[in-house]
Amino acid sequence: MKREKTVKCGRADILIKWIMFTAAITGMALISSFYPIQGNVPLIVIPCILVLLLAKPVFFERLKLTTLLVMRIVVVFAAMKLFNPQVYVDFIMLALIINILEATFTDLLRYKKYFNAISGFALAIGVITLRGVWQWDAPFGDYYLTEGVIPAVTIFYIIAYTIWNWIFVTNEFSDSVALMHVGFLLAPIIGSICTWELGAFGGFGMWLLLRANSLAIGGWMQIGAKDWFEREYHSPRFEAFVNWTKKRNVQIVAMLINVGLIIASIVITMMHGGIQFEFAPFFL
Repeated sequence: MKREKTVKCGRADILIKWIMFTAAITGMALISSFYPIQGNVPLIVIPCILVLLLAKPVFFERLKLTTLLVMRIVVVFAAMKLFNPQVYVDFIMLALIINILEATFTDLLRYKKYFNAISGFALAIGVITLRGVWQWDAPFGDYYLTEGVIPAVTIFYIIAYTIWNWIFVTNEFSDSVALMHVGFLLAPIIGSICTWELGAFGGFGMWLLLRANSLAIGGWMQIGAKDWFEREYHSPRFEAFVNWTKKRNVQIVAMLINVGLIIASIVITMMHGGIQFEFAPFFL
């Protein structure tokens, strides 16, 4: 009886820590999104630099965090209007494709996870259904939105990306880190819902920006306190759930859902004017 009580307390302890972590990165991602200078610099840029200098990450971690850091520094220049901010947004869309393909080839070549790799290739193609626009006339803040031709396209893409990325994470990291990444992936969705009242200046159009910020924030936290997260976020029940998601039938279902959502997004886009894109001039 006493042992059972201890186990329950342990589960509650993990849940509370996870909620606090998710709330923290959601709040910081929102602040950094609206304020790419005042919020982004102290919450992302400076901590990333400190972690790279002091934590001694492995090569892959250093490469990933450095890439995220560079993008967060460049958005500062965009917000300062040193060049046309729309150029930054256009580049972000290309960076999204590259980021997805990087993970997809890792799934394909290193882990032989063919079903999730198919989802990844579909997501990379699906980026063409999204269009990023810098918000020049936003009521406050200095940021960009990324949306499909109608809200359904944006939501379909978010769902497909979230499923695909979490399965990738379970292949790449331990169950403890996979639990962290549930917070990573929920943070931009929660943040999008929190900004719903902004109408055309918020909602799920903020998802990609919030995803980039929460990934960078979670990245320096994960690397800087790696051992703590591995120890404190371990849950036998969640480990069993992760193992279940790795089953062949589960991964096939996830692939079919993802591919179906991307096909639906492309069809809807074609029905509403097709793919539209033009490169913005570098200077204003």
